[in-house]
Amino acid sequence: MIKVSVNGEIKELPKGLNVSQLIEALNYKTKGFAVAINTTFVSIKSYEETIIKNGDTIDILAPVQGG
Repeated sequence: MIKVSVNGEIKELPKGLNVSQLIEALNYKTKGFAVAINTTFVSIKSYEETIIKNGDTIDILAPVQGG
């Protein structure tokens, strides 16, 4: 298990998850959000190859509607 910060909250996750697996493990259902790891944006094309590491700071930003 590894510990990471997701949107400011410490989470314990299985070792070796990629970004797609992280999103699934956290039960994010909404499409079209942005992910940053350690303040670096991760493109959707890189989700499968980007592995979450112990101590990472992850920000998952959902789109906001309004006007």
